[in-house]
Amino acid sequence: MIKNLVSPFKAQVLMAVLVSGCIYGCSKVDMPDEVITAYQKAIQINPGLAEAHYNLGVAYRNRAMIDEAITELKKATELNSNYKDAFFQLGLIYEKKELWDDAETALRTVVNTDPGNESPHIKLGDIYIAKGIFSNAVFEYKKAAEINPKDAIIQYNLGIAYNGKNDKDEAISAFKKAIEINPSYTDAHFGLGQVCLDKKMLDEALTEFKKVTDLNPRHAAGYYHLGLTYYAKGDAANAMDAYRKSIAIDPMNPKVHYNLGVVCSDERLFDDAIDEFSAVVKLDTDNAEAHYKLGKAYSDKQVLARAINTVQKAAAAHYNIKNPFSDKRALDDAITSLQKAIEVNPYNPSIYFELGSAYSQSRILDEAATALEETIRIDPNFAKAHYGLGIIYERKGMKEEAQREFLAYQKLTSGCKK
Repeated sequence: MIKNLVSPFKAQVLMAVLVSGCIYGCSKVDMPDEVITAYQKAIQINPGLAEAHYNLGVAYRNRAMIDEAITELKKATELNSNYKDAFFQLGLIYEKKELWDDAETALRTVVNTDPGNESPHIKLGDIYIAKGIFSNAVFEYKKAAEINPKDAIIQYNLGIAYNGKNDKDEAISAFKKAIEINPSYTDAHFGLGQVCLDKKMLDEALTEFKKVTDLNPRHAAGYYHLGLTYYAKGDAANAMDAYRKSIAIDPMNPKVHYNLGVVCSDERLFDDAIDEFSAVVKLDTDNAEAHYKLGKAYSDKQVLARAINTVQKAAAAHYNIKNPFSDKRALDDAITSLQKAIEVNPYNPSIYFELGSAYSQSRILDEAATALEETIRIDPNFAKAHYGLGIIYERKGMKEEAQREFLAYQKLTSGCKK
């Protein structure tokens, strides 16, 4: 009889290796129980085999059994203090669990054991980015770049780290290197565009964001930043077009709706502005500024109608809160939005001023006076609030109080204040 040339222990390890190597056509996530069972049996036969603990840990990780994976990988490092693969896998798991200090310790061990490997430097850089320690992130990514200077992703990460530490020029250099290595690297073009926009290099930013949307026509953030850049250049038409393209791709981003609403308000397209700010408050109910802008758009819509009909400069210069306008429904909507804005942010004097204006136009004088008084309480130098409150007091027959507010307005406007 021929003897079995493979020992029971080696047979268990061999089976586990074959199965984990997808001999059975499995994916990592669908790792069959046989793999785990084989490594467990191998460890029962020889508990001191670091490789078996390591492989069992990887198998557990692939089955999302994270705590079990940590236990086995730590055991492997206890048995072999230079087991760099086990330390690296531990670092990855700790990073995913946001256990930054443990991840850093594990990956630092890999660096000390294998200084010529860029991977642990990259992961350390990622951890420092997550912790907001951008100088350390720069150091690690630069080490990785020294080892592998032709890796575009490393250069991109280096750009992110430089930008995080507010070193814009170095960030631009790193992003450009990433693009030199890979001209179609969309994220690098996007990162470069963001830094250029921050530095008011608007033509350069425009070029990069256009490249982003050329490379990926479904890049919602690219169109959004394209809109920001056009707006900064004073090109309202192209800004609105870019924002609308972003919204067509991702209609759930309140920031894009908000910025489109701002441009529409600037262009006196108040119905469009109302639509956009309404979308913002639906998506972000606690956005005080959006509620304020929505209420102001409703009010401004009435100011525009008044200005067209009467051509009174006072309407534009002082918000002409003396005479009510005709569209009560719009004013009610304005009041509702402004009240909501105050609930979210009770310390913005402009919101109280707009609310007082809306109440005045609705002939609700007591509430108008209260709102304008609150405006002045928060900001005593709010000139138009003094002027409006003077009008309200005058209409209420409070002559002395009205005179006091008009005098305050005159003093403030002589100094070119609000």
